[in-house]
Amino acid sequence: MINSGRDHALKGTTTVGVVFKDGVVIAADKRASAGTFIASKMAKKVHPITDKIVFTISGLVADAQVLIKWIQNYVRRISLERERPPLVKEVASLTSVLLHNNFRSLLPFMVHFIIGGIDQFGPHIYFLDHVGSIHEGKYMSTGSGSPVAYGVLESGYHQDLDEKAAISLALRALRSAIKRDAATGDGIDLVVIKDEGYRFFKPKEIEEYLKDLDKVISEG
Repeated sequence: MINSGRDHALKGTTTVGVVFKDGVVIAADKRASAGTFIASKMAKKVHPITDKIVFTISGLVADAQVLIKWIQNYVRRISLERERPPLVKEVASLTSVLLHNNFRSLLPFMVHFIIGGIDQFGPHIYFLDHVGSIHEGKYMSTGSGSPVAYGVLESGYHQDLDEKAAISLALRALRSAIKRDAATGDGIDLVVIKDEGYRFFKPKEIEEYLKDLDKVISEG
């Protein structure tokens, strides 16, 4: 939808995050919408902050882009000062303070984030809203398709997921949202974050996972 206070505000999306025993899976669609208009079919909604921490964005694209760039620069600077990479919780807390401090202004940042990453204490996923509220969980979803995605995540998540099972669950949740939410669609970005860093999957790799999901559904 278009926010009456800002021109060209793009909304509508579904992003998903799932923790597994060795890392985090992040998935997002590529559609950016303005009301009923599909403004972009190649929107980038997954943004690396460090080599082991990524953000997903939903809400106003311009707001999110400004915040992502600021956080990337700030995290790079404090990492140099502290001579160590930041914890996922530290990046989430920093972002929370920034959002909350700006919330009382005339034009608060209208964005929601999923922050996924891994550090010395293991894999983590945090959800942050535009007010700066912060929540940690084993799975998260944001955007207009998130109610559909949550139905799949809640029924399919368990503590012993391995990487392949976590990827399948995230893709199943996202694809369900694509089928039911008109503001979600036009392809999928998929990222896995482990100790060695993040990796974006190629479209052909994602297609193979989706084919396997179709096979399981048809056999079931």
